[in-house]
Amino acid sequence: MPRVLQFLLLLLPSLALSAPDGSAIYTTHCASCHGDQGEGVDDEYDESLVGKRSLESLTKYIHKSMPEDEEDLVINEDAQAVAAYIHATFYSPEAQAKLHPIRQDLLRLSQQQHRRSITDIVQSFRNRPYQGDKQGLQGNYFNKEKMNDRKGKLIERLDPVPAFEINSKHGVDGINPKAHSIYWTGSLLPPETGTYSFRMISPNGIRMYLNESDHKKVPFIDGWVSSGNEMRTIESSLFLLGGHGISVFIEFLCFKEEKSSLRIEWKPPHGAWEPLPPHILYPDGASKAAIITTPFPADDASMGYERGSSISKAWSEAVANAAIEATMLIFDDIDELARTKSDQPDRAEKFKQFCADFASRAFSRPLTPEQQKTHVDAIFAQPGSDYETATKRSLMLTLTSPSFLYPSFKRNEKGDYDQHSTAAHLARTLWDSVPDKRLQELVQKGHLVTPKQIQDECWRMLGDPRARTKLNAFFYHWLSLSEKEHLNKDPKTFPGFDEHIIADLRTSLNLFINDVVWSEDSDYRRLFTSENVYLNPRLAKFYGATAPKDGTFQFLPTPDRQRAGLFTHPYILTAFSYHKQTSPIHRGVYLSRNILGRFLKPPPNAIEFKDADFDPTLTMREKVTALTKDQACMACHSIINPIGFSLEYYDAVGRFRTSDNNKPINSESDYETPDLKKIRIKGPSDLARLAVESPHAHRAFIKHLFHHLIQQPVNSYGFAKMDELHKTLQESNFHIRNLIATIAASTVPQ
Repeated sequence: MPRVLQFLLLLLPSLALSAPDGSAIYTTHCASCHGDQGEGVDDEYDESLVGKRSLESLTKYIHKSMPEDEEDLVINEDAQAVAAYIHATFYSPEAQAKLHPIRQDLLRLSQQQHRRSITDIVQSFRNRPYQGDKQGLQGNYFNKEKMNDRKGKLIERLDPVPAFEINSKHGVDGINPKAHSIYWTGSLLPPETGTYSFRMISPNGIRMYLNESDHKKVPFIDGWVSSGNEMRTIESSLFLLGGHGISVFIEFLCFKEEKSSLRIEWKPPHGAWEPLPPHILYPDGASKAAIITTPFPADDASMGYERGSSISKAWSEAVANAAIEATMLIFDDIDELARTKSDQPDRAEKFKQFCADFASRAFSRPLTPEQQKTHVDAIFAQPGSDYETATKRSLMLTLTSPSFLYPSFKRNEKGDYDQHSTAAHLARTLWDSVPDKRLQELVQKGHLVTPKQIQDECWRMLGDPRARTKLNAFFYHWLSLSEKEHLNKDPKTFPGFDEHIIADLRTSLNLFINDVVWSEDSDYRRLFTSENVYLNPRLAKFYGATAPKDGTFQFLPTPDRQRAGLFTHPYILTAFSYHKQTSPIHRGVYLSRNILGRFLKPPPNAIEFKDADFDPTLTMREKVTALTKDQACMACHSIINPIGFSLEYYDAVGRFRTSDNNKPINSESDYETPDLKKIRIKGPSDLARLAVESPHAHRAFIKHLFHHLIQQPVNSYGFAKMDELHKTLQESNFHIRNLIATIAASTVPQ
């Protein structure tokens, strides 16, 4: 054996013995404060030693700062060895996943899923509303000879909105200026769930029916008998379900009156009074929708996203009340839904079959013999019970059954998942609802099995308005805007910034998000790189831009031409600002945590920002720097502050500025990335580059989207799931809708 090789063989054991033992170092210098498994020690360091630092970052931190007051004890190779031991044993998410495997939780329906499921189950016995491509309402114009008679149709046309003014260019030839009538038909598609207010303004006879096919019933707004041809406003409100179209029928009458005009306005959730917009109106009608208005307690959000995990007395009562309300709504149209008539001899049997079909659709699968007996047969067989009462009992039993309320119960008789489970999962993930007729047909044919069949259905379902509504809600959660209900600012500091500007900004943000997500490329990166903002004339005037010529929202540049998508959208900048001035801390926290994916610990001492405590000549940057200069604060504020300072060119309502408190804006800072690189951040374009290029930002987006769709932790589907989805996003050229379809398809119950 050569001498060199012999020497190396003799040397290797001694080299191994001389290598630092991370476990031993941790036991000697760290365990007394942090615990044997990093669980923490009372009166020493009671927080668990877990986090998301990379191995390199953890090594650097230990070398520099640990143990406290004896920082020179564990350095260089020793710091690297103990960092490797900690990281692999209990610190990293991977280690925690091995120590404490994450399981999928048993979830009930969330309040949104509960409402929509009931509406869609009832709707399945009617026709699903189809809005089509045309927008506006179908207008029918007549002259009048008598109060209640229409002479002959003058014209039938598609009107962008239901409005009329006799002294304007109305385009109706031959109309009698003192005796005419108009009615409009079609449907309205609300963009989000909530309470909508409507008002009709006219000196004439007016009626509006919303979500009501029987026009002999009491109208939603009734002003049919006018009063002296004097202008009046009649208002009413209605709870609507986002993405579910409802029927619209509007009547207008001028008979022997001098003045003739009609204007209709609405106030959507989070909005202000404005003319009824054309983009929510469609000439195709819609059948009546059973919309539940029962209030539910808030869903649990302790995991950072809303989900149906909490069970309480208030929730149980809401479930019972919702079942009663739904049963009452169903019985308003029971003969239509059960396809029978009050005088038909087989009415009782039709009611029984309706109950069985209703339960099957609520449970998202055919009834088992036991379910058929419990929810239908036994109820109808009760002595002394008439079939109408039995129907009500059956419906309420179904709507309070665990088979309806708990989606994970949706298995076959053997307790296994099958195609019915797949259909139920896709409907709940993409629509917050139950399977539609198409999904049911695919299951019956055995065509919801292969990955391609499932993926194709995901893409089909993404074209439904319910998917758009659910995704819009995701963006408001991801951007931490769900809690930002009131964005009012000091009127003296920001004159003209009123509820109409706020409502317009919300519309502008929605248009931008929809433009990105539902475009052909659906590119995540465009969320941060677009320089333009959707502006209407009112916003263009306030932000100093050129107003769109046609009076609608258009995608236009702002005068500063330094925008970076979501980072600089005025609605977001406004939401994360104070009443009179900006807030670099609020902006920095939200952007760092939600968009850039940085881990931030809760502050050790929450310090309230009080402007009166500072020298009035200081800029906001100088105030924040002074407030957070303490070393304990800078552990997180070294990340937060540079992000917030980079947006100081934008004031508290998102307008570009060059000075603060008569001093030039300084937006530049050094920023340490998660992989310990120091970069210079000068403004929004640098933030955009981080969001576009950083894997941490990509994974933060994926995580938030996954949680919103699935309502379960990502790692509960395997620790490799996040890597798989990140790879999918990159390989699809950052296609958002493709990521959504992949999340839905890859989480089908197995």
